[in-house]
Amino acid sequence: MVRLIALTFLCVWSTLGIAREADHPLISRPTGATVLTHQQIAYERFELPVGLPENQLTLDFPVKTVIGDLTRHGYQVRGMSSLALYETYRSQLSEAGFEMLFSCERDDCGDLRQVRALGSKIAIGENLLGSWRQPYYLAAMHESEQGTVHVGLFVGGQDGEVVVHQAVVDPAPERLSLIKIDTAYLREEAATPVAEPQITEAERARDHPLVSRYPGTRIRDRRHRDYETFPLPISGESRLNMGLNFERLDLVGELTQHFYELNGVSSLQVYENYRAALDAAEFEILFECKLDNCGNSAQARALGAQVSPTNNVYNYYRKPYYLVGKRRTLSGPAYVGVFVGSYKDTTAIQQVVIETREAEVDLVAVNPDLLLQELEEAGRASIYGIQFDTNQATVRDESKPALDSVGKLLTEQSELQLYVVGHTDDTGPVEHNLKLSTARAEAVVQRLVTDYGIDAKRLHAAGVGPYAPTANNATEDGREQNRRVELVKRLVQ
Repeated sequence: MVRLIALTFLCVWSTLGIAREADHPLISRPTGATVLTHQQIAYERFELPVGLPENQLTLDFPVKTVIGDLTRHGYQVRGMSSLALYETYRSQLSEAGFEMLFSCERDDCGDLRQVRALGSKIAIGENLLGSWRQPYYLAAMHESEQGTVHVGLFVGGQDGEVVVHQAVVDPAPERLSLIKIDTAYLREEAATPVAEPQITEAERARDHPLVSRYPGTRIRDRRHRDYETFPLPISGESRLNMGLNFERLDLVGELTQHFYELNGVSSLQVYENYRAALDAAEFEILFECKLDNCGNSAQARALGAQVSPTNNVYNYYRKPYYLVGKRRTLSGPAYVGVFVGSYKDTTAIQQVVIETREAEVDLVAVNPDLLLQELEEAGRASIYGIQFDTNQATVRDESKPALDSVGKLLTEQSELQLYVVGHTDDTGPVEHNLKLSTARAEAVVQRLVTDYGIDAKRLHAAGVGPYAPTANNATEDGREQNRRVELVKRLVQ
């Protein structure tokens, strides 16, 4: 039905010999019109005025909030009155079966302040281009099987020079598979398959391995640190309204930040794709805010700046969305923070990924299923809950929860065979560390055989000393992570 309407309009206007470059397929430009401004934004939230304020003291227009693909034009027409042009539009829309939601003419559109505010809601960048005199306005809609099309028109001008501000919102399906969260990077599988975005290999190589970019974006700035502290904002609405001191998570780990830019796509569309991708990858959403819930303009700008690699979102704080997600892994929680804002027809994404390196000992101790998943998908799993006396191979009593977890796994998975590999830090002589790591691995095997009844043939102990670090030995935190026992899945012998 919408396609027939488009053809009706094309037939009416094409008899006037009009060039159709940049026009909307539904409504072509009037005779002799010049395009002053043009904007296309995919999947945008748009507030279409459908009435006037209750009194002249306010600018609170009743609006109908619609979401779809937004196309806006500003046309200049010479040699025609605003009345003649308005009546032509109204007649054509009515003939095509559109329902009039609201219209006003001249003084009925309010005082000068209200007229300017009304037109600004349709005009690109709220710039009326001097067209507030002799104003006319209408809002209309048309329903079909494909969805509802909404049209807003503001016409104004004098002395034979008229400007038309035209907005068309087409129905648009949700497109929520354009960002990919690659949980194989975390050595775990996504719960729901996500469609592969159309991103080149060269572009993907500059993204974070975990989170792909929104297709069509370009990188304005990027920052990476192997080991860094980062205060990740997680403020609630009430806290935001108090000022610019946001509640934060003080995280330490590998830090990667991106500043992406994208033309012709709304901040809403980008945000909903990030939200869907994180949900599909089973991230826990720690905090999110949308539009006014992200605070006033100063607060939204400050919020985005804390995530941005440039510490500045510039003009991209309008129509803001923000969310923080967390996913637990055996090597430590991974956090993703995303701030999305727009300016004119450009949307910017501030993205931060923090991979913390603290092992979640309790998680390992109480969750054999996650331990099995790590072995199945990565082939190995580090166990930090097994403790030894300093420079000794004696397994300490506080190791029992971790041993219980491994023992339960081996009991339930009767075909599973493992290498039990001991690791040390790089302090002390290499020969000593190799012998110590081997002795510790053998001690763990002995406890599994003696305390849990595991067949010794299923386990093979080995020690590699300092040869396979997982962190930097120059720091105490790094050395602590390197002192570990690792389980490696063996092929069935």
